[in-house]
Amino acid sequence: MKKHILLLLSLWLTAMMAVADNRFAGVQALIDRRVPWLKDKVALELMPQTDGMETFILSTQGGKLLIKATGESVACMALNHYLEDYCHRSMSHMGDNLGPVARLPEISSPVTRRIDLPVRYALNYCTFNYSMSFYQWEDWEHELDWMALHGVNLMLMPVGMEKIWQNTLRKFGVTDLQIRNFIPGPGYTAWWLMGNLEGWGGPVSQGFIDGQAQMARRLLERMEELGIRPVMQGFYGMVSRSIRDRHADAVIPQGMWGFFERPDILKPTGKLFDDMADVYYHEIKKLYGGNLNYFGGDLFHEGGLTGTLNVADCGLAVQKAMERHFPGSTWVLQGWSGNPKPELLAKLNREKVLVVDLFGENAEVWEQTRAYGDTPFVWCVVSNFGEQCGMYGKLQRIALQIDKVRHSPYKARLKGVGIMPEGINNNPVVYDLVLHAPMTDRRINVEEWLRSYITYRYGAFNEDIYAAWLIFLQTIYASVPEKYGLPESVFCARPSTKVVNTSSWGVRARYYDMDFFKEGVRRFMQARTVFAESETYTCDMFDLLRQVQSDKGNRAYDDMIAAIEAKDVARFEQTSNRFLHLLLRQDTLLAQSKHFTLARWLGQAARFGKIEADRALALKNAKMQLTFWGPDWNPNTTVHDYAAKEWAGMLKTLYYEEWKMFVDVWRQRIRGIEMIEPDYYGYQIAWSKQPVNYTPVKLNEVQMDALVAAILH
Repeated sequence: MKKHILLLLSLWLTAMMAVADNRFAGVQALIDRRVPWLKDKVALELMPQTDGMETFILSTQGGKLLIKATGESVACMALNHYLEDYCHRSMSHMGDNLGPVARLPEISSPVTRRIDLPVRYALNYCTFNYSMSFYQWEDWEHELDWMALHGVNLMLMPVGMEKIWQNTLRKFGVTDLQIRNFIPGPGYTAWWLMGNLEGWGGPVSQGFIDGQAQMARRLLERMEELGIRPVMQGFYGMVSRSIRDRHADAVIPQGMWGFFERPDILKPTGKLFDDMADVYYHEIKKLYGGNLNYFGGDLFHEGGLTGTLNVADCGLAVQKAMERHFPGSTWVLQGWSGNPKPELLAKLNREKVLVVDLFGENAEVWEQTRAYGDTPFVWCVVSNFGEQCGMYGKLQRIALQIDKVRHSPYKARLKGVGIMPEGINNNPVVYDLVLHAPMTDRRINVEEWLRSYITYRYGAFNEDIYAAWLIFLQTIYASVPEKYGLPESVFCARPSTKVVNTSSWGVRARYYDMDFFKEGVRRFMQARTVFAESETYTCDMFDLLRQVQSDKGNRAYDDMIAAIEAKDVARFEQTSNRFLHLLLRQDTLLAQSKHFTLARWLGQAARFGKIEADRALALKNAKMQLTFWGPDWNPNTTVHDYAAKEWAGMLKTLYYEEWKMFVDVWRQRIRGIEMIEPDYYGYQIAWSKQPVNYTPVKLNEVQMDALVAAILH
């Protein structure tokens, strides 16, 4: 009997180990992809949750790393913790530091972490266009591996919705031509799904629609392996304006979003809403499966017209449709620009709603709304708009606000933290800080945390780098309450004598001491020889030098405008020449880094799609988005240069030419000769329609040293 019991126990343990091995197959595959030097040196073991909390335990035994974890996501967090704190290795969007270590670091005693924030959320709709419009599978692999390592377990995933809409609308008599006029181009999916516009940047091909659906299935499979739950696009009533031709009484026109006419909204209490929702969710199940639990979709995002609608009934109808097809699912709403309205939430089952509170680093909306009227929410940061280049992030305020909400009267409704940048290829320190918060229940001491950050980012601690970062904490990463955006570059602005911003809602003025910041960069550069082979150090070096050069451009612009106002011809010649010289010098600097080039973005677009027409459309979208954005029939569009980039190639072929036109005109005006204002809008449209003729200037080591010296002078 005793032998029989031991045999059964052995079989049970073997079965449990097999379940764990299968459960962690995706984590093991991540190890093989990103840190192959750890292959066969990591043992993964499934452990039960304690008090309903995710937990991991790290230890080393016999030359191996043992990770005990309650699930895939927290196992990835454990791996990242070991890589960062023990191996001094890290992964980011701005360079990876994942080279092998000489010897596997040992953990003297087991390390246990209990994760008290169950949701670690990622991505803004806009991120999918300002960063990810033309991602190939290798880009997505890197993205998802980064997400997993940083503990993200809930991620917006609107890829592949074109096919859902095509199949749905066909069943309601919408023609293929009308569907093609509804679906936007690859650079504008976000604003379509948010109900801001339709069709802009298109029409797309059937191959594109099918390709996006195929990519979506691949993404969903990988996300499941890594323990990342997707937030799919739910049906909230947005519909092609062509529907009003057949069902005029069933829709509410939504008016304008800027210069674009919005898609219509179906009256959610009408029969057509239920009929179309049923088809829509059926198509989602058919294409992407039934194991989905979270759905996004915002009624009246950034405006929209409610007309005679009862907003509370609208919200209830949307939630009921989700629950009808995916019982127990959660509606994920954006806390942004006055939404979600209290009326929208009034009749909802709040336990099946999750508000992502976007602007946490700047506004305490969660407190002002009393946790959105007692609704579960996730505290998030936006941190940038349009993925403009600029070093920015209120690090101290982020740490303070996360701690504040954790200890507020609304802490029971706080479900987690998240990152929602409009573009993700920037400021990795911000994302790391936010996503490290679930690892501790204490307020993060930013100065101390930066010691750890620079060590794992660059591979070793360095006093010069740390001293520099303490200066950055007081300058570019300062928590200045009244400033809400990164310092925009005047180089990228539409030329005028009164440039106060580059984008319509941006800020050109500096909120920090530019000379003090430059001192920090000089200190950072003292470690250049030590970290010459570090991709992450080099990437940050170029970003810091770019920011210094951008600051110089800011001052040079002011000097040029002062010369115009004084009608001083000689001074104008001197200051305008300096401004143009600095702009071109910025181009030369950034041409030395792969992270700040137009060629990288256009290269992604040029490879996007299986046929030439798709690639040509992607290239057109890529250039439109960077410049006039849209539309191309009204020069007063307010979104021009919203996604402006300080990139090599962009600076020389576009911004330099625009500013040169400005200088040429004012060279005459300052002498009393009347001149017509240049058509910058028309120039941007022309630029977006033709190939970019650009040859980067590549510098040798001596030339690069001279350039750095000139920038820091």
